[in-house]
Amino acid sequence: MQRHYFLAVKLPDETKTKLERICSHIRNEHHFKTWVHPDDFHITLAFLGAASSEKIQVLHELLNEKISVRENDFSLEINQFGFFGNEQHPRIFWAGVEDEHCLYTLQKQVAYVCEKVGFQLDKRPYAPHITLARKHIESDHNLVDSQQWWRRYGENIQFTADEVVLYETHVEKQPKYHVIHSYSL
Repeated sequence: MQRHYFLAVKLPDETKTKLERICSHIRNEHHFKTWVHPDDFHITLAFLGAASSEKIQVLHELLNEKISVRENDFSLEINQFGFFGNEQHPRIFWAGVEDEHCLYTLQKQVAYVCEKVGFQLDKRPYAPHITLARKHIESDHNLVDSQQWWRRYGENIQFTADEVVLYETHVEKQPKYHVIHSYSL
């Protein structure tokens, strides 16, 4: 099976635990086909797709140089819920982070290195988020309203972004994302 790769901001364990606690409350009343394993919570910086080990090694070497030149870690705050897809039956349920200039700068640096190595990246505007669940299951009595869900279940969670990781995807396992390389900020 061909593996896929992506680069992401790794969330601290404490943040993952808090998100999992929130998800457990939502799961009791709202149904999705798949809930993300807490160890797989992250903020994607660049999705790479399939790649040879040689290409991954070149990427690793360049990221080692570029990421180590970064300023410092920075703070982020989870402050909202949202959905991607049809409002009645969303594909993705996510937690969003407050706009932070450092995160966008980091994403641009990572994207630059990835493109330099030859990866074709998504051209849509960057929308940082943490995927919590996929494929809403229809239910007549449970309406999908991200703002209402935030008021009812949400909790502002502050954390320090201090590590970028290169993940390899193993869809047949749980958790399904495995760290290949790590870069401290």
